[in-house]
Amino acid sequence: MDELDRAILGVLQEDGRAPFTQIAKRVGLSEAAVRARYKNLVEQGVVRTVSIVDPYALGFQAPALIAIAVDAGKAEEVAQAISELPETAYLVLTLGSHDLLAEVYCRDLQHLTELVMHHIQTIPGVRSTETLMEAKVYKLSYRWSPTAESM
Repeated sequence: MDELDRAILGVLQEDGRAPFTQIAKRVGLSEAAVRARYKNLVEQGVVRTVSIVDPYALGFQAPALIAIAVDAGKAEEVAQAISELPETAYLVLTLGSHDLLAEVYCRDLQHLTELVMHHIQTIPGVRSTETLMEAKVYKLSYRWSPTAESM
């Protein structure tokens, strides 16, 4: 990935629906060159174009991060079960006192309580959970991009 690819990514992060003609003007390439570079970035798995749904606009007012400790050797199975829960938006394996970290979106506190106590904590292999309710979002960015120095 070179500076032109990063420039294309920058335009797409501002407006994921920007037409190739507009991107081409902004980065100083032909439309065909932008189209080819974009196709290459998609094929390499560097970029995906998706729609982002705002859970708050849909009435999901109880977002939370749930740290989960699991029995030795059970992380994959527990992660699979948690990833299938419709409330789960993000799930990662972590290193430290917890093994998994899930971001979930629930309608309200009752929904969150039900999810934790009756769904997550009952998954075989779950040892403990720690729920951190999100009170205020200071930064939510889908604009991360590597710099030339980090490559």
